[in-house]
Amino acid sequence: MGLEPSTRPWLFARMIGSFAIMSIVALTIVLFAAAVIGTAVYLAITVAFAVVRGYVLSFGGGVPGGELWGLWVSNAGPIAMVIGIVSLPLFYRDPIRAEIRRFNAEIGTTGTLATERHPEIATMARRLSQQADIAEPEVRIVNRRRPESYALGGRSNGTIVITRGVVRALEDEEIEAVLAHEVSHLANGDGRLVTLLLVPMLVAEHLGSRERPAFQFFHGLGVFAYVAHVFVWTVLTAVTTAQLLACQLGVGFLSRGREFAADRAAAELTGSPGALASALETLHDVRGRPDEDLRDFRRSAGALDILPPDEKRRASDLFRTHPTTERRIAVLRSMAGSETH
Repeated sequence: MGLEPSTRPWLFARMIGSFAIMSIVALTIVLFAAAVIGTAVYLAITVAFAVVRGYVLSFGGGVPGGELWGLWVSNAGPIAMVIGIVSLPLFYRDPIRAEIRRFNAEIGTTGTLATERHPEIATMARRLSQQADIAEPEVRIVNRRRPESYALGGRSNGTIVITRGVVRALEDEEIEAVLAHEVSHLANGDGRLVTLLLVPMLVAEHLGSRERPAFQFFHGLGVFAYVAHVFVWTVLTAVTTAQLLACQLGVGFLSRGREFAADRAAAELTGSPGALASALETLHDVRGRPDEDLRDFRRSAGALDILPPDEKRRASDLFRTHPTTERRIAVLRSMAGSETH
């Protein structure tokens, strides 16, 4: 199953706009991170060379490579940037990959398989996946009261996670509508797209994650070293904060459109827009604020949930990962109304 023709241009335009934003942001993050890392590595190498050079000169001998040293010092900026770009994957590739794998494992392998505890839910997912022409997803039910649902992976290796709060709060028809929404996300590859968009956000988070430096006398140069340290920390914090806001703008722009598309596709799969509207209304009413102090990545991954993590604390429309639930319900109700005429 794909998106209906009238939906494709609108969703494709949103995807292009989001990736344009994220490409610009990613480029600034790469250049800034490379400059920071390259400068640090360049200074370390320069200090080491200077110590060796001074040690040799102290014995009155000539230092080989004088021209090379001159080129090294006179081209500090370009050399530092090249060092930073080359070194950037070494600093961030493995940690970010590990964090994404850890998150997917944490969300996608917890709970109980639906085939073991709720075979009727597994049967619903199997039927919906066949209608959507994707591989049957693994469905897991997590023992958590707060109603949440996620779709991880893609068309060939998807996992749907719902909490026991969803099972308890909804009727069978509404549970099927929620599953259809998540199956639609898998069919459209939304989980992979959102994960891809989160990569530059993770780099910015890692770069700006350092706490404000505390004054300590062992800084070597005392007050001057501390002031320099605070200045660097302030610049890093200001730049990465701006980059994170831009990342959230790009993720939200794409995610809102794909939530509407998944709602519409779910209504087509079940043939009942009203069932999903009723499910969203119930989930919106019973959900409270998250009872976990989630890290930034986990908060960012709220884009994967069927509802935003904390809708009662309304974010600016530009940064929302989801359309308002009221608007989604209104669209689904209008679909249901048009089908009755």
